[in-house]
Amino acid sequence: MARTVSKALLACVFALLMLVPAQATAAPGRPIGHVQAPPGPDIPKAPTVDDAAQSKDKLVIGVVAVVLLGIVIYGHRLRSKRKKASGGS
Repeated sequence: MARTVSKALLACVFALLMLVPAQATAAPGRPIGHVQAPPGPDIPKAPTVDDAAQSKDKLVIGVVAVVLLGIVIYGHRLRSKRKKASGGS
């Protein structure tokens, strides 16, 4: 029931948006067709020593996290094999 209500509400909103005419409005003193050119490319600043240190720290933390995840996965596999070998339930 909730699904049909949400579909009906969505259909009503869509129909309302399609029936209401879009009006072109412009700021006072500007013609409607006037479009301002986009600004030039956004050139990033050169990395600083702090940025390099922060990137190195993130890389070290990521490597440590991957190594720890590998240890955990290896431990679970080893535990599972031992459990099967001993005939555990």
